[in-house]
Amino acid sequence: MYYEIIVLGVMVSILFSELTGLSPAGLIVPGYITLCLNTPGRIGYTLAVALVACLLGRLLDQVVVLYGRRRFAVMILLAFGIDAAMMATRLFFTPPSLIGVLVPGIIALEFDKQGVARSLLALSCTVGILCLLLFASGYSVWKL
Repeated sequence: MYYEIIVLGVMVSILFSELTGLSPAGLIVPGYITLCLNTPGRIGYTLAVALVACLLGRLLDQVVVLYGRRRFAVMILLAFGIDAAMMATRLFFTPPSLIGVLVPGIIALEFDKQGVARSLLALSCTVGILCLLLFASGYSVWKL
């Protein structure tokens, strides 16, 4: 069922972005978020890491020219580095694990491209549509 949800998420993401012009934070992200709905701490932590990576990427853009693949790679590396730093320090709490290795970097790139509010709105809508499709087909996202 895992792979079917990811593929269905890609299809919903493509249709949503074609109909609305908004990207739901990458094509694969809604499927992974849907798979993790029973662990909201992981979702929140992943979104927070993506937001910090986006902000650091914008700061870094003032010093280094970032575009295309280079920008994408920097966002992924920043998200990975932020997570590694959080795991290494564990000052105030033990953070939950990220959703995947690439997902926060993909979200950070979309935050940078179209803005945080628009990206979160599109992501929420696609995850909601994906959940409705799963419920209609007899699956519960809470039991995945």
